[in-house]
This record gives sequence, structure tokens and C-alpha cells, in this order.
Amino acid sequence: MKKFAKIFLSLLCASALALPVLAACGGPEEPAPAPPVEAVDYVSRLKLDLSTNTKKQEVIPKIHIDGDTTHFTPKSNVSEFTDGIIKARYLAVNTPESTGTIEKWGKTASNFTHDKLWNAEAVLVESDDENWNLDSTSSKRLLLWVWYVPKGMEVKTENYRNLNVELLQEGYGRASSTAENRYGEIASAALAQAQQLKLKVFGNEKDVNFFGGAAVPMTLKYLRFHLKEYVDHRVSVTGVVTAKFGNCAYIEELDEDGVSYGMCAFYGYKGGELYKILTVGNTVNVVGKIDLHTWEYGDSYQLTDLDYNEARPNASTNTTLVEAGDGKMPSTEMTVTKLTGSDPVSGTFTVTDEDGNESEVTETLPYKEVILCTSVTLKNLTVTRITVTTTSTSNGAMSIYCTDESGKSITLRTEVLTKADNTLYTPADVGAAGGGDTAGVGAKIASVNGIVDEFSGSIQIAVYDWSCLTFAPAS
Repeated sequence: MKKFAKIFLSLLCASALALPVLAACGGPEEPAPAPPVEAVDYVSRLKLDLSTNTKKQEVIPKIHIDGDTTHFTPKSNVSEFTDGIIKARYLAVNTPESTGTIEKWGKTASNFTHDKLWNAEAVLVESDDENWNLDSTSSKRLLLWVWYVPKGMEVKTENYRNLNVELLQEGYGRASSTAENRYGEIASAALAQAQQLKLKVFGNEKDVNFFGGAAVPMTLKYLRFHLKEYVDHRVSVTGVVTAKFGNCAYIEELDEDGVSYGMCAFYGYKGGELYKILTVGNTVNVVGKIDLHTWEYGDSYQLTDLDYNEARPNASTNTTLVEAGDGKMPSTEMTVTKLTGSDPVSGTFTVTDEDGNESEVTETLPYKEVILCTSVTLKNLTVTRITVTTTSTSNGAMSIYCTDESGKSITLRTEVLTKADNTLYTPADVGAAGGGDTAGVGAKIASVNGIVDEFSGSIQIAVYDWSCLTFAPAS
């Protein structure tokens, strides 16, 4: 037994001598850190080749949608494109959402795309092959490569950068059939590098444009006075649903002074319980994120990222029903003079400083800013002119120019209004109903109910149903 113990001890010592040398602290020696990955600018390696058989078109940015979708105006061959507009869905890349549902890095990716294109010296779009190819999800959107010359650089072929690949390289988007396109090899390399470096959507870096915290409760009045402060923040507001169209519900509250404050709540294509909650006449509590939409006709704000989780009906992120209504559209009777005027409206609010001390602050806004997104009724209008949209997805929508009894002008902007037989309402229908001519001129509108909107700095009334118009009997 003693002999066996001696042999075992000898083997143990021999084994110990064969082990790696231990560090002084008693643990194994740490392996040397891997050298940092040297980032490659794949975008600069990809060059625009004007001699290929792909379709190419010089364009001007027209409407910014999000990180991977932009509408352009072609510089030539306008008739080749639907409505004279190129609606581009970027090939190879899918950026996070930033319109309806707000996702982390969505707004930042959107801002990146807007900054590159709207500051570019030149922009060109290119098809993936010899044809202009439609996106499978849209009959009017083209799948395109987008090239731009950065600000301050000479407009030369070698100075164009490919924005699709750049979005992938910077980590602003994930794969979208990335390897299966014309520039698939270099786009895939840019994507792989972003994944390896854990950039943006592939890492844990904080997105300063994404607010994922709890919603801040407030009144619609307070929100209307402080919209700019809450862009990209989640808020909780309560109001009555006054209208519902264009994938939006308009909510409104009346304050103690009889002034209405409203907001557009964009629910997108969501149905189910959320859609039922947002019924006209219902009082609802809406939880959403304030989104600023900047386009060529001015800035507009809306609540986005609405949700209702039926599996978690008590979730704090849910939009909920406060009180069921009668389905009727509440409306404030208004004059054109007051509606379009600049008379200020005051709001007094209690604020708390860093030491917890409360004080009252009075702020003012022009009435025409306060009244946006609310439901109003105007009476006794005369039609002076009607134009019909023919070059966009709003094909058939009418702009009805009117004056009131004092000669003040206001525009009624209709949605595309359809009759029971699926034909469109036209200026001739306006004229026939209101005693005007076949162009609608001279028609008398006894009253119109609609939502206050702004277009190119001017107030107009959004009319979403033919029933919103009541015509005076023809004389």
C-alpha cells in the first residue's frame, strides 16, 4: 500500500511538471487580445459604371419616407415613370421602421439617408438589370440602387457613392436578399463587416433617437404647446376620436376655456382590438411616440407606434378604451376668419424645477397652430374653383377653393371620394349638388365638417367623406 502511494505521488509530480506554467496570481495566463479589426470602406471600392446595360436616371430628392425608401423627381424621361415620380425602395438593405412602428435605429437611419441625399451635389438611381423592376409589395415602387455625390465634391462619375451599400456598411440596416443582386458581393462584405464590428443594429450602442422608456402622461393641450420637446418620446394622452381615415385616428379634447386641441394618431395597418378601440365617438387613452414628419409642404407631427396587446390587456403600452361613444363626429363651429387668423391662444402650465419647486408658466401659440388636427364645421361657402389630382396615389382627390360670406378664402381638400357604384365624385357632382356649373364653380355649400390641416403654410380642411358636405338648395 505504501509502495502504491509512493508511485502515485511520483506520477502526480511528473504530471505537474508537464502542466503549463501558472501565472503568479494562481490562474492560467490570459491569451493576448485579438488585434482590432481594421474597417474597410467598401463604398469607396464600388464605382458607378455608366457603360453597363442597367437603367439609370438622374433625379432630385422629392419626398423623404424613411431609411430605405425615397421618392424622387426624374430630371428627364418623366413620362417613363408612374405619375412622373420615382418611388424607390432600396435594394439589398432593410432599415428599421421609423414611420408607423418605431424601431431602434429606425429614426437615426432615416436621418442618415435624408442627410446624404438632401445635401448631395447630385443623385442618380440605377436598376439591378436592364429593366425598371417593381417591388413585390407595391405596384408603383421600384427596386433601385441609389448613388450620390457628397456635398462639396465635384460631380464626376468616380465621386458617386452607393447609399445602399453605405447603409449596410454603417450598420443601419439588415440583409434584404443582399447577396442576390448586382452588387451582392461587395454589399455582403459591407454587411459582414458591420456585423463583426457590432455597429448600430448589430450591437448594444445607445440610439439617441430612440426612446424606449415609459410613456409620459399629459393633456393634449400641453402636448400641442410642447410638441418639439417630445419628438421621439412616448406620451400618453386622452381624447375623443373625432375622425378616422388614411390609417389615422384624430383625437381631440376640449379645455375649460372651450378651445379644442387635437392630434393625429397613426395606427397604420393594425387591426383587431386597436382598430375597434379607435372608433369615432369613443373616448380613448392613446400611448404612442411623437413623430416629426418633414416633407416638401411643411412639418407635421403625429402619434405613432400605437399598440394593443390582447394577451396583456393591462400593459402600460396599450391604447385603451376609456368610454364608448355614440359613433358621431364631434365638431366645433368655426369661421374662416378665426380659423386662419394669428390671434394668440394662451396656456398656463405648472412646472417643477430641479429643486422640486412648482411655478406657473403662461405660453402662447397662434390659434391656427392650436386648432390643427381638430374637427370643425364651416358654414355658407361658395365654390370659386376646383382642381383634381391626377398625378399621384391621391388620383381623384379634389381641392375645392371657396370663399365665405365675408370674402375670406379657404380650401377644402377631399380624400378620393367614391360613390356606391365605385365611380369617383367629381367637380360636376359638386356643381349639381350645390347649384353650380359643371366645373363646380358657384356651388353653395351650406356646411362642411372636416379636420383642420396645413399645406404649404396655409390652413385647409380635410374632407374624408361625401357626407361631410351639405349643399344649399339650388336657387
